[in-house]
Amino acid sequence: MKEEQIPELHQRRVNLTILISITTLSLAALLSFFLLDERVFSWLRNHPHIWLESNWLRVIKGFGKAWLPIWLLLNWVCATGRQRPALVGLLALILIAPMVTSLKVLVHRPRPREIIAASTKTEEAENNNNNQRSHNLSFPSGDAAVVFAAVASLALFVGWPWILLFFTLAGFVSILRVAVLAHYPSDVCGGAIIGIFSGWLALQIILRWLSGFKLRRGHAAASAVIVPIAFGVVEGTDKLLVWLETYGVLVAGIYLIANAGTWSKRLRRRIDAD
Repeated sequence: MKEEQIPELHQRRVNLTILISITTLSLAALLSFFLLDERVFSWLRNHPHIWLESNWLRVIKGFGKAWLPIWLLLNWVCATGRQRPALVGLLALILIAPMVTSLKVLVHRPRPREIIAASTKTEEAENNNNNQRSHNLSFPSGDAAVVFAAVASLALFVGWPWILLFFTLAGFVSILRVAVLAHYPSDVCGGAIIGIFSGWLALQIILRWLSGFKLRRGHAAASAVIVPIAFGVVEGTDKLLVWLETYGVLVAGIYLIANAGTWSKRLRRRIDAD
C-alpha cells in the first residue's frame, strides 16, 4: 500500500478505529480506577519480583522514553525516504508533552512507589511529598503516551502484522510501568488514550496544514546524529554507550529491512549476468 494512498482512501476507517480505541480505553480507565487500581497496587506491593530488573525488560522499557522513538523515526526516514510516517510520529510526540504535563499537575496523583516510600516516613519521602514535580506524579503515564503515540502513527502506514507487533510492544511497555509500581492501570490507559489521540491529531495537522512540508534525508540524518549526542549530554556518556549498543541493533535492522529488496534485485542481476 502506498504511503500517499492511506489518508485519502482510509480516512473514515482510521477515524472509526481511533474512536473505538479511545472509547474502549476510556471505559477501561474508569473501570480500573474504581475496581482494579488499588487491588493491583496491593498485590504488587506484597509480591515484588526481581525479574523485573532483567536487562531485556530494561530494553523494552526504553521504548517509553521519547529519545528512542524519535531516533528510530529519524533513521526510518534515512533508510526508506518515507517521510510522512516519521513526520506524523514526531509531531505526535511533540503534542503529547503539554497534554501529559498539564494532566499530571491537574490530577496530582502520586505514583504507587511514592506512596510506599511515604509510608516508611523517611526524610527523602517527606521531601518528595512536600515538593512533588510532574515526573513524580502518576496520571497519566508519559511512557504509555510516548509508545502509543509512536506506534499509532506508524500503524496508519503499515500492514496488520506490523500493527499487531507494534501494539503488542506498546501494551508490554505499559504493563511493565504498572509492574514496577510507577503507575496504576488507569494511568497507562490514560497515557494510551493521549498517545493514540496525538497520533490521529498529528495526521490531521499534517494533511491539512503541513502537507507541503518536507523532511529531507540530509536533515533527518543530521538530526539522527544530534539525538544521541543530546542523550549523552543529558544522561551521561556511560548510558549513551549502553543505549547505542542496545538499540543500535534496531537501527541496523531498519536499514537492513529497508534495503533488502534493493540488495535482492542487485544480487539477481549479478546472477543473471553470470
